[in-house]
Amino acid sequence: MKRLTMLLLAILWISSRAFSQGIDLGGNKNDVPHPADLVINISIDQIQNRAPAGLSVQLGGSMSEGSVQTDGGGRVVFHTTSGEHEFRITGQGIRDYIGSVQIMRQESNHVENVIVRSISTSAQVGVLPPGSPDVVSASKFNVPDKAAKEFKAGSKAMEEKNYTEAKKKFANATSIYADYSVAYNGLGVAQMASGDAPAARASFEKAVQIDDHFAEAYRNLARLALADHNFVEMDDLLTKSLQTEPLNAWALTYTAYAELQTQKFELAITHARTAHTVPHPGLASVHIVAAHAFEATQKPDEALKEYRLYMEEDPNGRDAPRAKQAIASLTSPQPK
Repeated sequence: MKRLTMLLLAILWISSRAFSQGIDLGGNKNDVPHPADLVINISIDQIQNRAPAGLSVQLGGSMSEGSVQTDGGGRVVFHTTSGEHEFRITGQGIRDYIGSVQIMRQESNHVENVIVRSISTSAQVGVLPPGSPDVVSASKFNVPDKAAKEFKAGSKAMEEKNYTEAKKKFANATSIYADYSVAYNGLGVAQMASGDAPAARASFEKAVQIDDHFAEAYRNLARLALADHNFVEMDDLLTKSLQTEPLNAWALTYTAYAELQTQKFELAITHARTAHTVPHPGLASVHIVAAHAFEATQKPDEALKEYRLYMEEDPNGRDAPRAKQAIASLTSPQPK
């Protein structure tokens, strides 16, 4: 009983410390644009089948900020900045894929794992099942140039922390093209960053209304749920995001966290372990979540492995003292 009480206290400690850094609800308007590396790992049809060299990946709201080709491992790297970015993947033998990514200002390195669909497995348009990882709203392919220009200007304003200008530009983009889901998402990010959570929620909800496979918008709604400590809603939203992007490390980590908070321990373990199978820089605390879930299900040996994994990945991290203490406790002789 004492052990369970201590575990529940530790979970509460996680809610106020270990995960607070992952939510970006505002900032100092004097912040300079934050440089970051965006790494996109591309697979075809399934995660094990890495894309070949030569696929084109374009980055930018108007698809004009840069274009890089995949290396032999299906990987591209962009040296960009924090903020909202749209990207497009094209090439021989695959369906065009358009997605978006939000790089938080705390991140110096952001990894996206994307699965695209080969033409041979989906020759007919519209035959994909709901939740397929390459389902993209048709609206994203028909954005007028004027709307795309406003989106790009909004993205630039976000990078400069000029949230007033960003909101104006993203709103302009949606007024020009009412089904511009990515622009609604950008508007929500700008509203969230300037402290207007209700308006941000409305914008994100509009984005997923237009495109119900828009994983990034679901993740942003989950960030608002996290700020409200509404872990049930957070879990539901992230589960929807994972139906489209099942290997997003942030979503897997925070789904596990929400499930830990709602005592869905087995699901928390499953999502945490999946997060460990993909690159997850900056998210080593997923192992703290897994460890607590294992302790709650009376599996101290598995918990010990997770604490040790955390120490391997982030030996100087903010959770390191707690992990060291747990390792010492779990390896010390138990009184008979």
